[in-house]
Amino acid sequence: MKVKHPAHPVLFDEAPVMKFHWRVGTASATGSLSDGYVLGVSGIALATAAQSVKIDDVWMGLLASATLIGLFFGALIAGRLVDRFGRKPFYGPLMLVFAVVSLFQFWVEPGWSLFAIRLVLGILLGGDYVASKALLAEYTPAHWRGRALSMLGIAWAAGFASAYVVGLFLRDIPDIGWRLILISSAVPAVIVFLLRLNIPESPRWLVRQGQVERARAIVAEKFGPHVGLPEVASPSRASTVRSRDLFGARLLRHTVIACMAYAVGVMPNFALGTFSPYVLKTLGVHNSFVGALGYNVCVAIGALLGYLVVDRMGRRVLLFGGFLIAALLLAPLTFSTNLDPMVTLVLFAVFALVIVSTGNVVYVYPAELFPTQLRGQGVGLAVAASRLGSAVTTFLMPVVVGSYGISVALGACMVILIVGGIAGFTWGPETAKQALGESDDSQRTIASARSVS
Repeated sequence: MKVKHPAHPVLFDEAPVMKFHWRVGTASATGSLSDGYVLGVSGIALATAAQSVKIDDVWMGLLASATLIGLFFGALIAGRLVDRFGRKPFYGPLMLVFAVVSLFQFWVEPGWSLFAIRLVLGILLGGDYVASKALLAEYTPAHWRGRALSMLGIAWAAGFASAYVVGLFLRDIPDIGWRLILISSAVPAVIVFLLRLNIPESPRWLVRQGQVERARAIVAEKFGPHVGLPEVASPSRASTVRSRDLFGARLLRHTVIACMAYAVGVMPNFALGTFSPYVLKTLGVHNSFVGALGYNVCVAIGALLGYLVVDRMGRRVLLFGGFLIAALLLAPLTFSTNLDPMVTLVLFAVFALVIVSTGNVVYVYPAELFPTQLRGQGVGLAVAASRLGSAVTTFLMPVVVGSYGISVALGACMVILIVGGIAGFTWGPETAKQALGESDDSQRTIASARSVS
């Protein structure tokens, strides 16, 4: 059963891309820019702080992974709240709070106080991740959704790379350079908050809650009266779908693949990107800060390439094939101990290009795998899995390199990519060009199955 509305010549999922679509896309992408920025500043800020403040390998890993740990908890908590109370309440205000909390980093020392602040920043970003992905996915038509959501990947890469550039300019300021690098993350957060003012609730979520007239008014105002409402299961059906259905027979494969794809897509990039100066220096590159800048430039270029191809290739081929190619690029760095520094730089840069361009799919894939009533929780779970994995690998990177050598650390990243690529090709469903309403069919199946039982 579907919520009935008057006939319209243009279906919501088939509407042409309009100005408001771009506005939502830009406002959502800037949130990812803030995420990339706050994660990007940690590496160079800690490397700068270590020149004046003693930070051992364990604390280096803890402080670098604090935001990722917060993202894990924030995404898990936000998933249920976003599905229950809507996308809008979490879409803008969280970033304003984020900006205020960022400023407190100026007055603390590397230790538990800085760890706690960056943990809170991660929790706030986790909530924004879930809300922004769900709202953007539900506003965009099927033919543009891949590129719209991959804009989040471009923004993340731009934020990560720009953080490093800003860090290079600020790191030489005596005593407070590393503090200024950390609090600079408040600037993009304020911009995000301003861009998101007056963006309304997701019509798809409103229809799901039975608020059809409110949804109709938003669609008419933003897209015109000729565009119909999103087609979703009726509220009575939706109410029978519960969180545990993510792990039921119908959605378990989608849940596992979403978590695995997102985790594998970002874990090696976070670990190697955060400590790129440290990794490159260990590999024999003397000007490691400049080499790390090249890495981050390739991250930005890779995100743009991913945007250009994401709707031209299947999700499975682009994402899981990219995992295997990235693993192949790490092999020479893992097994050879005397590579020319220039060859090391090129392999490292191309790895960044590949892993980010294919990893753009992780911004799209989870949102397409779950029905509307569970989209927030499904995406939240996938984000949480990715950030937990990234936190572990980021924490372990300096510890493993210091104790066992760079070859062991790179080899672990290579194994993760190979396992993810093979598992994805074996079990991952294809979702390209699928209307989000088709994901809701799985929800109706769940509801029907449970009513029979």
